Amino acid sequence: MRSAMSSNPPGPRLALLGAAAGVVLALHTAVHVAAMRRDGRAWRALDHTADLPGATPGLRLVVLGDSAAAGHGLAAATEALPWRVATRVARATGRAVEVEAHARSGAGTADVVDEQVSQVDEADVVVVGVGVNDALAPSGLARIGRDTARLLVDVRARAPGAEVVLLTCPDLGTAPGVPRPLAPLVAWRCRRVATVQATAAARAGVAVVATPGPLPANAFGADGFHPGPWAVEQLAEQVVGVLRVVPPDR
Repeated sequence: MRSAMSSNPPGPRLALLGAAAGVVLALHTAVHVAAMRRDGRAWRALDHTADLPGATPGLRLVVLGDSAAAGHGLAAATEALPWRVATRVARATGRAVEVEAHARSGAGTADVVDEQVSQVDEADVVVVGVGVNDALAPSGLARIGRDTARLLVDVRARAPGAEVVLLTCPDLGTAPGVPRPLAPLVAWRCRRVATVQATAAARAGVAVVATPGPLPANAFGADGFHPGPWAVEQLAEQVVGVLRVVPPDR
């Protein structure tokens, strides 16, 4: 005969355990994200400013965004996205390319609007890579959508003739630097943010480069979180592939 305790439904106890686990995961996420941001602030930023030779009229390429766009963890600016895109554009068009980047570690979409968009005046190509910090913060998706729309409108206003490309939030569910218990939550959140960004870009008529997931291990750099050289190469190729300034038969 079963005891009175074993006959009680386990639902309430499981619910309490689930709630406790959720609190633990939320705290773990907050601590982990805070540590990554501290590391980001300690990282010595790369200087992406360069003038690649070629025919005139030249092109001005400006890159905005977060630590991934800034080349966090890479050994040199020549390994980072701004340089990789610029060299491809210069080679494909034969034109001189002036490149600069204002991306910084820890930037979210609202930060890019407030601190970086003012640098795109007279740009011919603007590449924006942002979204991970929004995904890891407790920002609502509706707010991220509004911030993304505002970002793209402001870029258009500052550089009305520029081609604009938005790199949406990558799926970091397979990133070695993300604790395994958090991986499904991080992956889900990244995908939701990317969807919101893509919707805002479609409404603004902006080209999108989406990073497919799950990503292979060699996509990540030494810290297991930011993109490594292989991933940067793939992103640069995708960006150049959607630019109208680049001949389709390059």
